[in-house]
Amino acid sequence: MIGPGGVGKTTTAKQLAPRLGYDCIDLDDYFCEQVENIRVFIANYGYREYVIANARCFREIVQNCKRDTVISLSSGFLIIEEAAEVVAANREDVQRLGTTVLLTPSHDIQKAADIVAKRQSERGLGLNEQKERQKFLARIQVYERFAQHIEISSGDPADIADRIKRKIAPQSTVDGIRAGLRQIIEDQGQDAGSFFKELGARHK
Repeated sequence: MIGPGGVGKTTTAKQLAPRLGYDCIDLDDYFCEQVENIRVFIANYGYREYVIANARCFREIVQNCKRDTVISLSSGFLIIEEAAEVVAANREDVQRLGTTVLLTPSHDIQKAADIVAKRQSERGLGLNEQKERQKFLARIQVYERFAQHIEISSGDPADIADRIKRKIAPQSTVDGIRAGLRQIIEDQGQDAGSFFKELGARHK
């Protein structure tokens, strides 16, 4: 799940995961549990160190996943402001590892910016509404570049999760079959990458 803060990534992820039979992890929550409160960490070490540590947390999650998992990513996970090389790797990982769903409260970008900015300013974190609006408008094109699916997140989270499931379930099934086949091939000591490449060539 990708997108800015305030669009309902965490809430929707918790609704979506059981519908797919997946686990669910929120990257921000994981960081706070395993490292430190994000705002405190940034105050102590700076945003660059946070980007690096947050990417490390993401890779820990991926490495420790026992089965398919819905991961709600931090709002800045794909945004290059500091540590560009780290964010570039984040982008590659997100594209390679799974299906990306962007949540936004409206197809109208200006309206979406207004909604997100208002929500963020009301979270009690001392965020400025106008700055949050500008941040959304600056980042939305990046989110869209990396989104395989875009879903409107206004309304009942359960309904939103149902719509997302209908969009991604067929691909999830294909990915599951592919992953199982890869495991069988590698267990036999063969190169799965070469197998899939040869298979693709045969069907051209």
